[in-house]
Amino acid sequence: MRYTKITSPSNPHIREAIAVKEKRSKYKHRAFIIEGTHLLQMGLASGAAIKRVFFTGDYASKREGRILLRHVSKTNAEMFEVTAPILSKLTDTETPQGIVAIASYTPLKLEGLQLKNSPILVISDGIQDPGNLGTIIRTSDAADADAVILLPGTCDAFMLKTIRATAGSIFNIPIITTDADALIEWLRAKNIRTAVTAGNAPVSIYDADLRGHVAFVLGNETQGVSDKLRKAADIVIRIPILGRAESLNVAVSAALCVYEAVRQRITKVQR
Repeated sequence: MRYTKITSPSNPHIREAIAVKEKRSKYKHRAFIIEGTHLLQMGLASGAAIKRVFFTGDYASKREGRILLRHVSKTNAEMFEVTAPILSKLTDTETPQGIVAIASYTPLKLEGLQLKNSPILVISDGIQDPGNLGTIIRTSDAADADAVILLPGTCDAFMLKTIRATAGSIFNIPIITTDADALIEWLRAKNIRTAVTAGNAPVSIYDADLRGHVAFVLGNETQGVSDKLRKAADIVIRIPILGRAESLNVAVSAALCVYEAVRQRITKVQR
């Protein structure tokens, strides 16, 4: 296994990795950080373009570390052993696992999205909490949705906190960034109905027909769905709240919507 040792935090590769972590403009839509064994394993399995891997000597001495590093060595990734203090500069966790990678990516566009039969899309309209967005991506992947679409105001799907919250699903489902006007036009051209939730909607999510092409719009945690997308919606549905809670977390709402659409498709097949 060939690798280079880095002992200085001013090394150009370390400075570049920090710039990627901090999402500086040059790298914001070109690369992202993968932290930890599990996420790197998933990235490698998905064919993610791993460019560089940084690891500590302690990590390399462990069995799981040796196994993963042997796997990495079979790719074109550059490998660097670094000190623990240097590695900590590349992470944002209190107890780093000892390995970090840089992966490059090219933002996907709506025009290139391949849709399945009866597609399900999940749209983030300004969701700002990385945990919420990451959970929505994970849920969408679990439900085999076609893509997660991010509109302006949404937090970065490729920041460390969001990636961790996806538990690796960031590598399994298309993530597309666009604006509201382009999205509305594209949805209409594809005959995909847009669905939004509202507490006062007359139709319950369990009574609405969600078996066809559908895109669920999830709004900002405080302000909800924007007026533009609410006006463009084809379906307005209500998620029943039977207890005393005022509202549902946006990630929970996304899960209920997506899995109700999945349930209806399964029921239709069984019939």
